[in-house]
Amino acid sequence: MLRDTMIVVRGLSKMHNKFTAVDRVSFCVDEGEIYGLLGPNGAGKSTLIKMLACFWPPSAGEATIDGISVHEPGKVKQLIGWAPQEDSFYGKLTVEENLRYFGSLYRVPKERLNARIDELLDLIGLESKRGALAESLSGGMKKRLNIAIGLIHSPKVLFLDEPTVGVDPISRNQLWKVIDRIKQQKVTIVYTTHYMAEVERLCDRVAIIQGGRLVTIDTPANLKRKYGRTLEEAFVNLLARH
Repeated sequence: MLRDTMIVVRGLSKMHNKFTAVDRVSFCVDEGEIYGLLGPNGAGKSTLIKMLACFWPPSAGEATIDGISVHEPGKVKQLIGWAPQEDSFYGKLTVEENLRYFGSLYRVPKERLNARIDELLDLIGLESKRGALAESLSGGMKKRLNIAIGLIHSPKVLFLDEPTVGVDPISRNQLWKVIDRIKQQKVTIVYTTHYMAEVERLCDRVAIIQGGRLVTIDTPANLKRKYGRTLEEAFVNLLARH
């Protein structure tokens, strides 16, 4: 089945003083796809995702989200959700209060917001924690709340910047299940991670980045077939060639 293209990136670059963090990167992401960004520390993954999420303007190049340029951040931010590594909520507010507050920032109509909060609490498995202070949640639950906040306004694209870093294996597996459910809702997901098992479990395709440059784009299965028996071996072998 053919899918529409949701994200188009052409020659995107980011300079910090004289340092090139992202160097002329180009790729496309299909609607409903989970697209992984994989690379060593300092490769430029977080810089790239922050440009696409309109936190930082590009130094050169272009990117569009559903046809809207990232040079129009006000319009793009209505289309996207963002779940960073760090806690993105207020610890002294309850889970529901956080969702209600962020929903109001996106001007979600009150009648819609009530239903959306119920939907998200069910989606992320935190209905029983609706009235709990956010600071009292476990590490994995906090990550799920981050994701729910990113989804409160029903975006077309969700950016996840290493959403499972620092959580235990059980919590990581719970987060994977949440991400599976989000994909079933046809949300396009761009995902940075260091975990090979995560890439193999979740991603339809993966872009490998090193030194700010795009090395290759392929499916996890094809990367293993071409470069190594395991995805980790393929990753190491591929980077060694560049």
